[in-house]
Amino acid sequence: MDREGYRPNEEATHEKATDDNPFEDAYANHLEPLVVIGRDGEVYWTEGNHRFAIASILDVDAIPVYVLCRHESWQAVRDRLDDTPREELPPELEAYLGHPDVRDVRPE
Repeated sequence: MDREGYRPNEEATHEKATDDNPFEDAYANHLEPLVVIGRDGEVYWTEGNHRFAIASILDVDAIPVYVLCRHESWQAVRDRLDDTPREELPPELEAYLGHPDVRDVRPE
C-alpha cells in the first residue's frame, strides 16, 4: 500500500488454494472489506481487518468496502435523504450529507 497505493481485491493477485489451505480461494477473499452500518450511521468493520489496519498505519484516507447490511433506522435516513429535495432538507438530515454511505443517494 505504501509504494503502490490501495489496490482493490479485484486487481490484486492471489496465490491459488492448496490442499492445505483451500480457504485462500474462497469467495470472501475476493471481496473488498465488509462493513455493516449501525442505527445512527456508525460503520462497523466485519471483514478485512488487515486491510483496515494497514491503511490506518499508512494514513490512507479511504478504501473501498462492501456494505453487508444497514440498520433499519439508518436505511430510513437514507430513504429520506433520497426522497427530499436538497432545498427542503431539515437540519437533522443535512448533518448526514458528508457521510460516506449516502454518496449514492445524495451526491455532493
